[in-house]
Amino acid sequence: MEIEPPDQEQPKPSSSETPKGKFLQNAFIRVQDFLFDPANFKKLIIGVVVLISIFVVRRIFFPPSPDLSKTKSAEESEKSDLVPVKVFKVGRFNFEDSLNALGTIKGLVEFKLSFEIPGVVSAINYREGEYYEEGALLISLKQDDILLRLQRSQAQDQKALAALKITQDKLEEHQKLFKMGAIPKSTLDRVALEMDQARFEHESAELETKANESILEKSNLYAPTAGTIGELNIEEGEAVTQNTLVGSHVRTDRVLATFGITERDINKVSLGQKANVFVDAYPERTFEGIVENVAPVIIGTSRTADVRVRIENPEGILLPGMFARIKILLYQKRNTLVVPTDALLGKENEQHVFVVDPEEKGVTQTPVVVGYSRVDYVQIDSGINEGDLVVVSGMDRLKEDSKVRILETQEAEL
Repeated sequence: MEIEPPDQEQPKPSSSETPKGKFLQNAFIRVQDFLFDPANFKKLIIGVVVLISIFVVRRIFFPPSPDLSKTKSAEESEKSDLVPVKVFKVGRFNFEDSLNALGTIKGLVEFKLSFEIPGVVSAINYREGEYYEEGALLISLKQDDILLRLQRSQAQDQKALAALKITQDKLEEHQKLFKMGAIPKSTLDRVALEMDQARFEHESAELETKANESILEKSNLYAPTAGTIGELNIEEGEAVTQNTLVGSHVRTDRVLATFGITERDINKVSLGQKANVFVDAYPERTFEGIVENVAPVIIGTSRTADVRVRIENPEGILLPGMFARIKILLYQKRNTLVVPTDALLGKENEQHVFVVDPEEKGVTQTPVVVGYSRVDYVQIDSGINEGDLVVVSGMDRLKEDSKVRILETQEAEL
């Protein structure tokens, strides 16, 4: 049996003999031939220079855009450290506070007119709105019966006076006779009693005459003061009694604006305060007045106190019954610093504000002296300057030297 010799290992081809090696070898040979060719080398240098020039020009005139995501993230991080606030620009204004109310115009003097005796109206000398002086005869009742009673009482008075005179003369004669002893004492006493009776009758007649004169006087209605008739409720020939309201008397050279204030505002109003009054009939005019009276009691379900403002009305254009708007000036200061009430922090007499530095965006806690406060704005006497920016919202997150981001800058509208 023949033994076959073992298979001998075939030699591995070298890397230069593989297809890939042959390709690289050929490519290297071609590049080497290209570079050592003087004409090709010159072209290569020119190409490199051109590429470098294009790169430099692009970097100068077309720089690469920044990474927006990184920039935005940095800005957001910076903003998150700033406290967003709204600020108010401090300015100078004419500052005032007033109490506004609605009321009614009334005459300075208002009387209800009526007669003290019954009767029939005979004459009306003035009508509504007609001006008269104090003591003018306004309305009269028929006086025929009154005059007859007066004449009768006067006649009775004269008769009684004559009888009294006779008895006085008779008494004097009897006194002489008594002294002579011609008559007894009883006769003299009887004559004296007759004289007393005559005197009493005369006094009674005098009283009756005065009563009838008084009735005659009461049949005429006279003006209590200068003024006008506000309203007239009767006509001539109409019968009236003591309970009949014949009309009203008003004085309009001065008028009153009356209104009510709540107990919360009563301490704001005092006698002598100036007030401006406006009426719809004269919308362009302002009528100046003075607080004349503040009621000392709170009355009614509305819990208000009555206030009267006196107004001069020489032209007589303000009429009783007109609707009035009253503005009482409580406080006034011109060209003064003003900030919103919301900007103040701290308790009374220890108040402060946060002032923003517009450059550094930092805040400073600044004490201020308040001159007067109202609901929306306060007047500042000292502590801040015109043009300062004070924080009006977001103060709860602030402290000294805090950095802020201004969301809005407000200005006063006074």
